[in-house]
Amino acid sequence: MIEFLLADFNTGFAIALGMVIALALLEGLGMLIGLSLMSLLDQISPIELDLEVGSEFSDGGLTPILGWLCLNRLPLLIWLVLFLTCFSISGYSVNFFLLNATNFLLPTFVVYSLALITAILLTRYLGIPLGRLLPKNESSAVSNNSFTGLIAKITIGTAKKDSPAEAALLDNFNQKHYVLVSPDDDAETFNQGDEVVLVEKQKNIWLAVKFTQ
Repeated sequence: MIEFLLADFNTGFAIALGMVIALALLEGLGMLIGLSLMSLLDQISPIELDLEVGSEFSDGGLTPILGWLCLNRLPLLIWLVLFLTCFSISGYSVNFFLLNATNFLLPTFVVYSLALITAILLTRYLGIPLGRLLPKNESSAVSNNSFTGLIAKITIGTAKKDSPAEAALLDNFNQKHYVLVSPDDDAETFNQGDEVVLVEKQKNIWLAVKFTQ
């Protein structure tokens, strides 16, 4: 079994499993000295998602993708462990089944692709119930309701009435956030690259006015 786990065709899956073990050991050692790798990763992570999964948006962008992957439901460390574990188990399972059933292995890139797709799907569908079981993660606990008056930059799409676009901003702790923005003035539009000032939050969308220096 050890030979199979460490075989050349399983190198990537062995590395993923090793990373899971290393992260677990680092978190355990950190707790012994009063530090938490989980909290550290959440604090240094440059992105905090402020949109609910399933919220309405007209233009794509980074936010719905990361939200779909449950990065807004789980602490980053737990998400990494879940994803790496799913990737490792998926890859090992494919190769184990093929060797025992057919004594034949698929090309490495095919197995890795299958493992990656399976890991993404498993992370998504295991992350949802896992997120419900875990306490709500709060890092430097900036409420997105406190973004009023901050300047955001339209990153993707064109924002107009009833058609919000994605915008990025930095809070007072220099953490990056992505929000959906719509013009406060129904006749106004915001294009990609425009800077706007957030004035009011309505459900999952921020009303904004164009920033003028």
